[in-house]
Amino acid sequence: MNNFNKHASISEKATFSMGCFWGPDTLFGSLPGVIQTEVGYAGGTTEQPTYRAIGDHSETIEILFDPDLISYEELVRLFWENHDATKDRFYKERQYISILFYRNEKQLSVAQKVKAEVEKKDGKELQTELQEYDVFYPAEDHHQKYFLRRFKKARGAVRELFPDEKSFLHSTIAARLNGFVRERASLSDIKQEITDWGLEPAQLELLLHTLNNLRW
Repeated sequence: MNNFNKHASISEKATFSMGCFWGPDTLFGSLPGVIQTEVGYAGGTTEQPTYRAIGDHSETIEILFDPDLISYEELVRLFWENHDATKDRFYKERQYISILFYRNEKQLSVAQKVKAEVEKKDGKELQTELQEYDVFYPAEDHHQKYFLRRFKKARGAVRELFPDEKSFLHSTIAARLNGFVRERASLSDIKQEITDWGLEPAQLELLLHTLNNLRW
């Protein structure tokens, strides 16, 4: 079943910790090359962490993206441009520290290159940990698309298009709208982008009709 996700011939994942995960979810979720986002916990050893018992993990965002539209290097640059990785973030142990999780040697090489460029440009050492990806624990549902949840009427109308909560939270449209309510993108830009997602004509019509009739 198509869950109103953008189609991509290939996809890759990027995983970052950069402080509280609500903001990064709106940042990356608003990008046309991103297919879906999910927030959670990673980087530690505690099994089955939760928000109230995060242990030694950090708040983390996982990004599924289309490399034909946005490169891993672009995402890495946005990662460092949108949080301060030069200061001590251990005031809440490891919950809000800066970590870049690489999945392969190519991602590591890109991260090292960009890190060196940023340090040279700013004249400061980045405290970001470059850590090999291991496991990602999704956060509780009420943390997913956190800002969109504040708009109950609009959220409810779009949610009706999906068979269950999980498919809604993992959808491209939920990621875009979560970014929209934080003014990361305009609704008109989102509507225009949707026409290039590769949806079936009936699905495209239904989604656009829903967006055109949203009440916030």
